[in-house]
Amino acid sequence: MSLFITLTVFIAALTFILIKPKGINEAFIALAGAALLFAAQLLKPEDAAYIWGFVWNATFSLIGIMLFTSLLDYNGFFRWAALHIVHRFHQRRLALFIGLSIMAAMITVFFNNDGTILIMVPIVLEVTSLLKLSRSERLTFLVGVGFMADTASAPLMMSNLTNILTADFFDISFGEYASRMLLPGMIAIVATIVVSVVYFWEPIGKTSTKKTAQNLFPEPASAIAHKPLFYLSWVNIVLMMIGYLGSERIGIPVAAVALGCAAIQWIASASARRAPFKETILRVPWLIILFALSMNLIVYSLHVHGATAWFPEVIERAAEKSELVGIFGSGLLFAMLAAAINNLPAVLISSLAIEQVGGPDYLPFASLLGTSIGAKLTPIGSLATLLWIQLVGQGGIKISWREYMKYGLVLTLPILLLALLGLWMLDWS
Repeated sequence: MSLFITLTVFIAALTFILIKPKGINEAFIALAGAALLFAAQLLKPEDAAYIWGFVWNATFSLIGIMLFTSLLDYNGFFRWAALHIVHRFHQRRLALFIGLSIMAAMITVFFNNDGTILIMVPIVLEVTSLLKLSRSERLTFLVGVGFMADTASAPLMMSNLTNILTADFFDISFGEYASRMLLPGMIAIVATIVVSVVYFWEPIGKTSTKKTAQNLFPEPASAIAHKPLFYLSWVNIVLMMIGYLGSERIGIPVAAVALGCAAIQWIASASARRAPFKETILRVPWLIILFALSMNLIVYSLHVHGATAWFPEVIERAAEKSELVGIFGSGLLFAMLAAAINNLPAVLISSLAIEQVGGPDYLPFASLLGTSIGAKLTPIGSLATLLWIQLVGQGGIKISWREYMKYGLVLTLPILLLALLGLWMLDWS
């Protein structure tokens, strides 16, 4: 009976998240589901304490990184970079597509995937509008940066909430994580560009014959509101990378590094009157954090009541056959899971299952590739995708879930398979 009730709440929550009745945010739907499980005594306070222990470092890391990116964005840091790309390539669509994709990848790698969506979607909407592109042409550029936000999130630990959650669970340091995921992560980035270019060749493969006035786009330097803060941004980025690398050695969590760098930037920005408190605070995706906590509670209840008991056996059988089968089998399994239920609760299930199996050591990394890249198969797979659909719609381009699935199925699988191949090659060598 307990399993039946938990499954019913879980399926109902997913259904309401999909249809979003009256536009209710998915965070409140997930929260209501978790509250029902507490009311039915299928979740206990100690379960909530366990989940908080699992997610606290990732949660505060996300808050710190989003505060930092918000401050940089408010000072024009990312618009400055985008204008350099647009000025150089605005009449060559292929080069413009690749340039914007690389910029999206860099923001994801050094900041995080949700920040990439918040920063890049408004920029791409503005650029494609000024270039007077058609809906299908604009959607090509938007899909490119939208996919890159997640597929580029593997190389470094802080690039995705799922990475930090997994690293915390298995006690993986920043350096160890990078040594295992840098190669497959870079392969995923290159594969995303190549696969996207091949798929979207018709709208982006030709040089534009339209003459676009150069003065249509502002000079890059005009985007910077305060130059000293701009220079401090670069210093802070370097400090953040050094802090991440040394965090384990000096015994501090990565959240402390992210929050510390955000605090430095915020204090400097506030003294220069470039950090409006309300706007800065509101840029943090608080509802994403609420959604993650609530969905993890619902999924943990499924785990406690036996719904996920079959996962360890499937993983173990795949790993016993060979390393190649283990990597591809677990990666594809958790890709399907992330696509079905969202990658944040999928990470919890994968971590608990891998812990029960007890090895091999490549399993956490294979599962991460599956949950971060495979999540792009469906709109519900990642919060970055849900955020992308929302922002693109606000920009006047409505995209149905059916239309998204067309892109998701065609683009995601080759990227995921190539990234998993990179992980296998690294382990095999």
